[in-house]
Amino acid sequence: MKIRAIRLENVRRFTDPVEITGIGTGLNVLAAPNEQGKSTIFDALHAVFFKDAKSWDKDIRALAPRAGGEPRVEVEIERDGSCYRLAKQFQKASGKGDLRIWQGDHLYLQSDAAEAWLQSLIKSPKEGGPSGLLWVRQGLTNFADAKETLAARQDLMSSVAGEVDSITGGQRMDAIRRDVRQSLDRLVTSRGAKKGGALDQAMHEVATLAAREEELADKVRELRGQLDQRQDLRRALTDLQDPETQQSLEARLRQSQQELQAAEQYQEKLTVAEQALRTATLVLDNHNSALAGFLARRKDRVEAEQALSAAAQTLKQICEVLDPAHAEGKQAEQVLATAKAKTQALESRLAQMQLAARLEQAADQRRALQQTLEQARSVMQQVAALKAQMEHGPDKAAMERIETARDTLALAAQAQQLGAFALTVTYQPGQEGRLTLDGAPLAGGSRIPLPEGGSLEVPGLARIELHPGDGAGRDQLDQAQRALAAALEVVQCDSITQARAAHQARQEARIRLEEAEGQLLVLAPEGIMALMQRLDALPVETPPAEAGAPANEPEDEDLDQLEARLVAQRAEMDASAVALDQARQSEARHRLDLEGARVSHQAAQQRLERAEAALAGQSDTAERLAELQQRQTELQQDLAAQQAHYQALQQDAPDLAPARARAARAKSEQAATREAIQAHLRDLAVLDSRIATTAGMAVEEELAEVRDQLSAAQNRLAAVEFEVAVLRRLDQALEQARSAAQEAYIGPVLQELQPLLRLLWPEARLGLDAGQVLPDQLMRAGQEEAFDSLSGGTQEQIALLVRLAFARLLARKGQPAPIILDDAIVYTDDARIEKIFDALTLQADEMQILVFTCRQKSFRALGGTQLSIRPVSDPA
Repeated sequence: MKIRAIRLENVRRFTDPVEITGIGTGLNVLAAPNEQGKSTIFDALHAVFFKDAKSWDKDIRALAPRAGGEPRVEVEIERDGSCYRLAKQFQKASGKGDLRIWQGDHLYLQSDAAEAWLQSLIKSPKEGGPSGLLWVRQGLTNFADAKETLAARQDLMSSVAGEVDSITGGQRMDAIRRDVRQSLDRLVTSRGAKKGGALDQAMHEVATLAAREEELADKVRELRGQLDQRQDLRRALTDLQDPETQQSLEARLRQSQQELQAAEQYQEKLTVAEQALRTATLVLDNHNSALAGFLARRKDRVEAEQALSAAAQTLKQICEVLDPAHAEGKQAEQVLATAKAKTQALESRLAQMQLAARLEQAADQRRALQQTLEQARSVMQQVAALKAQMEHGPDKAAMERIETARDTLALAAQAQQLGAFALTVTYQPGQEGRLTLDGAPLAGGSRIPLPEGGSLEVPGLARIELHPGDGAGRDQLDQAQRALAAALEVVQCDSITQARAAHQARQEARIRLEEAEGQLLVLAPEGIMALMQRLDALPVETPPAEAGAPANEPEDEDLDQLEARLVAQRAEMDASAVALDQARQSEARHRLDLEGARVSHQAAQQRLERAEAALAGQSDTAERLAELQQRQTELQQDLAAQQAHYQALQQDAPDLAPARARAARAKSEQAATREAIQAHLRDLAVLDSRIATTAGMAVEEELAEVRDQLSAAQNRLAAVEFEVAVLRRLDQALEQARSAAQEAYIGPVLQELQPLLRLLWPEARLGLDAGQVLPDQLMRAGQEEAFDSLSGGTQEQIALLVRLAFARLLARKGQPAPIILDDAIVYTDDARIEKIFDALTLQADEMQILVFTCRQKSFRALGGTQLSIRPVSDPA
């Protein structure tokens, strides 16, 4: 198992989420000042792996921040090539915490199943788990927990060395073997547990209690599910019955109803205004009809008087002159012929001018459409060019990869500068600047890193060539440079500046493309083909050549003037035709006898009498006409005012349909809330009844009792099985050779420990207590020293090396576990700490090591992956 990332929230000083990411496979160092939370992270890791999520004991309570809150710890791990994310949430309410395990984005396990999986992954120290050997708290390096971790050490050694036998042969060996076999026969046979024996009884008891425990556990899970469901229902009911929610629903309903009422009242006002407008229109129409009738009757009387006068005159003319009437008819025919000729000429000229005007208008439209079409085609070419331009240059994702590679390169370069060979010069007074580095004067008083070496010249004395070593972080720097070069090669750029410029050009091209597409949409909203079709639909006839104006006609006359003249000419022609007809009729009448003229005169007289009768009783005066016209003006003004009032109301009128919809929706929401409350109350009543029935059966108490009985039975079974195993193992062990058993027992750990020990004392050897599997003496310089008599620093160093040896044995056993050291080297001097660093680096090639320390300057030389604690929201 390897730890890849750690996240904390509401853990002591970390009330806001923080994380440690980028934890590598080998050596990892978190160097930070005191009170920065390193021990907190250690305790949080211990809690997430060895504390049940539903626990709220003193260790978990100690993790809660002073400001209040419930600790949450997330750890990303790698196991057998797969990545998992553990998220453990502790809650003050006992039994309410939760553990969830994700594999990628998939929820892998949760709750009890997740806890069981985690326990199978790494046992607690008290259960012989390796973390008791490899996870060292601050100030506890020297096996202060030797009794707690004894089982772990012995289990580890047993797995690699076998059992110790201190008994020698002879009759005593035979007697012991007979006792062992008799004890085995009372418990087991060759086919299994002996019927009626202690092992058989223990197995039967465990099976019975396990079945009962499973049955009760199902009932308890059902009860807890019902309790959780009841809690959810109560929470939902509380939300629905929340006074603020109810007030909000009532306020929305009242507001929607008020808006609807206002809209309806406004609609009524608009209806009244519409009715007033219709009434004003009807009154004006009636008055106009009355005025038109009055004017028509007056006109009829005038025309009757004129007709009577004309009839009298005609009669007189007939009586006086008959021949002139014939001449007048002839003259009228000539006048009519002349008027017809002028009218036909004007009609022909007007048709030519109208045709020319239509063709000129079509030509203007053609030119405008042609210009728009050319602009649209130009914009289309621009769009195509911009799209092609957008295909070049890095996109946002590629640019982000380049910037990330640049930042990584900068960090790697900084790390190399920090870990590289450096030079600090302190000049004697008056000697400043005498030394040169690569030909340049060397400044004094500051640290100058030399990752690439250099040439140091002492004038008049010597030239010193400085050769760099391997260089801290050189591989990371080269890797970062290759990553940046690869990222730039993908986008075909030679530098970050060129990539940024290409990315900026791509962004600008995208903006211009959007503008061009918008312009194209304005120019051709239906497409260029539609513009071309409209252009083809316009007439392309050539306007006829304008005929010159007839003699005595104006040359610069426009279309309106010509139409006015044609109307006048047609009126003149009609008058000529009427005059001709009148002349002929007059001639005919003249040719009739005078009696016909008298009949006409009499008819005119009767018409005048009828017109005067129609006006009888009405004041046919100018004052009456002025009064009617004044009334018409007043009615027109009133109608205009009513129209303006109606239009103003109509312009500001609210939409009644949305107001009705909002009111209906608010009412429906309130009704739905009431129905939901009633449904929740019914469901709560049913759940309360079920919970009361189940709780009355005291299944949880019975389950706890059965589990206690099962635990005791399992312990008894385990004891019997252990006895059987021990007897069998003892029987086998007694047959093996006993010579050099103790050497074989502690040999593996000494084999792993000796290379590490030589880093500190080349000729020293360490003695181990076979029973405790702990160091008991150190042999160096021909002398043996008891472990307890060594200095604190030496004990600390040996204890750390022994733990590293245990870690290597675990790794070779196929159970690698991460080593976590929280300020584990506090008494080691500067000389030996470098050798301890060598030992850690040597072991880190096969296992993961996490070192937490406050000694930032001293541990800078340790190297490894440098870790930091940062807020989760921090993008750095």
